[in-house]
Amino acid sequence: MEINIILLLTCLAVFIAYFVKGFSGFGPAMILIPSLTLLYDAETAISASTYFDIIAGIILFISVRKSIDWKFVIPITLLLFIGAYFGAHLLKSIPTQLLEKNIGYGLILFSGILIFQKQNDDEPVIQSKIKRIISLPIALIAGFSGGMIGISGPFLVLFMKLNYKKTYFRTQLIGIFAFGAIWRFSLYRIHNIAFEMDIILIIILTAILLFGLWFGQHLHFKVNEKNFTRIIALILLIPAVNLLLQ
Repeated sequence: MEINIILLLTCLAVFIAYFVKGFSGFGPAMILIPSLTLLYDAETAISASTYFDIIAGIILFISVRKSIDWKFVIPITLLLFIGAYFGAHLLKSIPTQLLEKNIGYGLILFSGILIFQKQNDDEPVIQSKIKRIISLPIALIAGFSGGMIGISGPFLVLFMKLNYKKTYFRTQLIGIFAFGAIWRFSLYRIHNIAFEMDIILIIILTAILLFGLWFGQHLHFKVNEKNFTRIIALILLIPAVNLLLQ
């Protein structure tokens, strides 16, 4: 019975995480990692989430590849890689309990940002030199966070959501996070970060991921994103609080 409950909860977490990914272009790790950390060990949660991110990232990248602004994405991605390299190096040396606490605090911070965010869909995309300069250290920090706890989204999402138009913001993040997931998973394998899931379970979860991704994309243009992201923020608070109370 316990195994069945764990399986159901895992399937639900994957569906919600990649429904959000399909809808917004970001967010699966922020839902999946804290959820899986409650069911598995932290290293398995981080590496499994990264593996699934590769699958979802490639699929979404193919659908938006013609709209990628490579002049913006390439430098951001390179700095993300550098940050992730050092973050992954530290992952093995961080106590599991501290790792879970960091994930919890990060989620609470990001949830607050989503709840109180401003709506900027009508603002033009301004590719100013200052914005590009500011984006570079943010990318480095995001990469470090991604390598260490598997979650790089909050920093980049906050910066881009406040400065860029919705469509541009979503498209560029899809490209950045797709490459970032591939790089992080490679680093985790090099550092022998555990990925202990049965192959049958991986196949089942991949099928659920694909359905969630499709469903999220389908509703992307039909649901008000501001209200939706606030609901997601409230959902994120549940695993965050659980992690902090453990």
